[in-house]
Amino acid sequence: MEFCKPIIGKEERQFDVLHLAEYRGEQTKRLHNASVFSIIRTCLPVRIKICPMLYDFDANELIFIGPQYEVELAEANAADGYLLWFTADFYERSKADTEILHSGLFFGNYPFLSMRECRSDLVFKRLIVERLKECAADCGVDMMIAHHCFESLLLDGYQKMLTLNTSTSSVETPSIQLFNRFSILLHKHYREYTSVQYYADRLHLSPRKLTELCLSVTGKSAKCVISTVVTQQALRYIQHTDLSISQISYEMGFSDESNFRNFFKRQTGNNPLSFRQI
Repeated sequence: MEFCKPIIGKEERQFDVLHLAEYRGEQTKRLHNASVFSIIRTCLPVRIKICPMLYDFDANELIFIGPQYEVELAEANAADGYLLWFTADFYERSKADTEILHSGLFFGNYPFLSMRECRSDLVFKRLIVERLKECAADCGVDMMIAHHCFESLLLDGYQKMLTLNTSTSSVETPSIQLFNRFSILLHKHYREYTSVQYYADRLHLSPRKLTELCLSVTGKSAKCVISTVVTQQALRYIQHTDLSISQISYEMGFSDESNFRNFFKRQTGNNPLSFRQI
């Protein structure tokens, strides 16, 4: 596995750690477009918008947020803490990694999972933040160190998820619960099914109701949500594998290469081969 391969551009990696004060504007948009898994560690109380709602978090919390949610800070300049992010390509090295990554920790019936962090700010900085920064800055460093840093945090969160005793109650509105069910189905079946009708039937909704649900939670139609997930997965194949465009179109479930090329160009403005060369 190539840990240091870029996600979108040459300067971007498959994981990083940022101070919360640095997380704003274009950085926010870029990370969300890259479809990353996020872990926030607060040092002081902070207000965070996890699309589409605002939540208040106390100091010394770990917050696990899946790639289906856009994250914004209400007052980024005054925020104290860290945002750690990584891609599935970086983290998944075993069946256990995959099970944790696609569990309720990131795809549960709530927009996030949060828990109290027992380590002091200084200890967390030395054991996690500084090690991740060193790995992100130098590809010569053993990337297993970075993997272990994330793994220790994910195992803490996974254990907490199993107890169902989160330290901050999420607002589990029926619409968010239902959207999460849609998101999980979509990530499982996007290769075989891309019609709104299929997912509406699985959720016992009409296509119109599913679109209304997606608009209320994400501001996007159900068709747009489906297209976004398919595009993100296609980008991962193009950027992180040596498969031909024809092979990728087959892996993505397209009937032929021209259909895949047309879809990709509509979504990104580039044809797949040009995007890979960029």
